Amino acid sequence: MNGTTKLLRLAAAALLTAGLTAATTGAARAADLWLHVDVHGDKGGDEAKINLPVSMIHNLAGMIPEETRSHGRVHVKDHDYDVAELRRAWRELQQGPDATYLTVNDPQSKVRIAKRGGYLELRATDHGGKAETVEAKIPLSVMAALLSGSGDQLNVDAALDELARFGEGELLTVTSDEQTVRIWVDHASEAR
Repeated sequence: MNGTTKLLRLAAAALLTAGLTAATTGAARAADLWLHVDVHGDKGGDEAKINLPVSMIHNLAGMIPEETRSHGRVHVKDHDYDVAELRRAWRELQQGPDATYLTVNDPQSKVRIAKRGGYLELRATDHGGKAETVEAKIPLSVMAALLSGSGDQLNVDAALDELARFGEGELLTVTSDEQTVRIWVDHASEAR
């Protein structure tokens, strides 16, 4: 075997090893991370705690019936948003600087959407009827992955992969007169 052939085989073996190590490390990170959902009812109300490995969520996501996943619309409160419209808005936001992009203040509610330090931040407070505050802090890379699908599909698999790569952090907190909901990712198997 000549020197060039040995060098090519060595390089190929090194690349293969590096690729397998990276794939294994990514899988290990996903397996090590846990998604937590903690729901507390007001004044001795019901409680629910969900602790799932991110890798399990990835596997369970494939079990969602196709008809549930393919309508091409995202429903938030009383509004339906078309996935294609969300993608167009996302592209504009992604290309823009860190800033507050939307602020709404009226007697019934306050809403603020900002892009800051690698995160999409949302804070909404509703004062009508039941007081409720929603705070979300989603890594931009996770949003980009979620909206990377084609047609009317959200790419949940890519978003979960990116969430595993991103690591620990708070994702969502909802506080109302009746309950508090907190969603976060960390390395602990039990919610703290």
